[in-house]
Amino acid sequence: MTWSIRLRLSLWYSALVLAVLGTATAVVAGVQARSRLTNLDEELQRLALTVQAVMLNEFGEGLDLAGAAMEASTEVITPGRSVVIATSDGSIVRAWGTPLPASWHPATPSLAQTQTTPLAGSSYRVDVRPVNAASSQFIVAVLADMAPLEAEQRRLLRTLGIGMAVALLVAAVGGLLLGKPALRPLSTMAHQAQLIGERNLGTRLTAPNQRDELGRLATAFNGLIGRLEAVLSSQRQFMADASHQLRTPVSVLRTTADVTLRQPHRSEQDYREALAIVSEQSVRLARLVDAMFLLSRAEAGGRTLRPEPVYLDEIVGDCVRALAMIASERGVRVVAAGDSDVAFVGDDELLRQLFTNLLDNAVGHTPAGGQVTVKTTAGAQLIVRIVDEGDGIAEPDRDRIFERFTRLDTSRRGAGLGLPIARWIAEAHAGTLTLESSTSTGSVFVVTLPRARDAVQRYNEAIIVETSRALAP
Repeated sequence: MTWSIRLRLSLWYSALVLAVLGTATAVVAGVQARSRLTNLDEELQRLALTVQAVMLNEFGEGLDLAGAAMEASTEVITPGRSVVIATSDGSIVRAWGTPLPASWHPATPSLAQTQTTPLAGSSYRVDVRPVNAASSQFIVAVLADMAPLEAEQRRLLRTLGIGMAVALLVAAVGGLLLGKPALRPLSTMAHQAQLIGERNLGTRLTAPNQRDELGRLATAFNGLIGRLEAVLSSQRQFMADASHQLRTPVSVLRTTADVTLRQPHRSEQDYREALAIVSEQSVRLARLVDAMFLLSRAEAGGRTLRPEPVYLDEIVGDCVRALAMIASERGVRVVAAGDSDVAFVGDDELLRQLFTNLLDNAVGHTPAGGQVTVKTTAGAQLIVRIVDEGDGIAEPDRDRIFERFTRLDTSRRGAGLGLPIARWIAEAHAGTLTLESSTSTGSVFVVTLPRARDAVQRYNEAIIVETSRALAP
C-alpha cells in the first residue's frame, strides 16, 4: 500500500501534535498532582500545629492529657479530616473528625513526618508529630482521605484526554485540508512534467514561489531539462554533421562503382583507377567511423583507460618519426626537443593518438619550408608544447576548433575530429589541451599532464580497484 505525501504529512503532523500534547498532559497532570499534595500537606501541618497549641494551652490551665484532648476536640473543628491524640507509646487518648478504623494507631516517630498510609481500602495522608510538654509527652496525628484528590486527578486527566483527542482530530483534519493547497503546485508540476517530450523540450515547469522548496525543485528540474535539451541538440547536430561527412565518401564510392559498371568491358587501367579511388575513400571512411566511434564511446564512458608505465618523450619521438615522411613530402620539418626519460603512467595507444592528431594538425597548417617543433618539459607538471608556423587562428575560432566537425580550412582533408579527440584524451589523463597562443606566424598548442608521481598514484589506485572487482564474489 502506497500512501500519498499529503496523507503521510498529515500523519507525521498528527504524531508530532500527539507527542507534544501527550508530554504537556503528563507534565500538567504531574505538576497539578504535586501541587495538590503539597497544599494538603501544608493544611495537615497547620491543623496539627493548631491542635498542638490548644493542647499546650490547656496544660497551662492545669488539665491532664485526657482533659486537654477533650477540650481540644471541642475547640478545633476538622471537617473532612481526622485528628488523633495518643500517648508516646501510640495508645489513642482522643480521636475526632472523620471516623477511623479502631485498629489503627499512630506511629511513634522521634520527629514530625508526613506520609501516605493505606487504610481501610483507601489511601490516607498522615501528618504525625511528637510533642514534649513539661507535664506530658503525647503524639498529634492528623489524617486526610486522598480519595477526593484522586477523583479530582482523574477528572483532570479525563478532561485533558478529551482535549487532546479533539486537538489531534483537528490537527489531522487540518493537516489534510492544508496539505491539499500546499501540494497542489507539486501535482501541477507533475502534470507539466508528463507533457514534456522529445518534441517540446523547451517547456519548463512553473512554481508559484521560486524561493521555497518546490521552487528550488522546479529550478533543478528545469536545469535538468535544459541539460537534456543541450545533449539531444548536440546528438542531433552530431548526426547531421556525421551524415554530412559520410555523404561525400559514400557518394564518391557509389559514383565510382556506377561509372565503372556502366560499360560491360573496361581496361585494366580503368579498373585500377576505380579501385584506387574506392580504396582511398574506404580509408577515409574508416578513419571517420573510427573517430566517431571513439568519441561516442568516450562520451558514454565505454572507453576506459588502460594505464601502464611509459616514457612520454619516447611516445612523442615515435609520433614525430611516424609523421616525418608525410611532413617531408609537404616540405615541412618536424623537430623534437626537450627533456628525456620523462616517466608517465597512461594509455599508450591513446597518448600516441593524442600527439599524432596534434602533429598532423600542425603539419597540415604549416606551409612548405616551415618547421613544427615539439618540446617536452618535465617539472611540477609534464608539458608538451607543439609549435607550428601556420597562418594562425582567428580570435572567434579559437574555441570552435575543439568542437566536433569544425574545419576552418575546407581544402584540407579530414572531418574535424582530431582536436576534439586530442582534448578528450588529455582530459582523460587528468590533463588539459589548450591553444596557448596564435598569431599570423604560427600557433602554440600545449598539453599539460600531471607529474609522474601523481600519475603513478592514480595507476596504483586503478590497479587496486580492478583487483577488488576481480576478487569480488
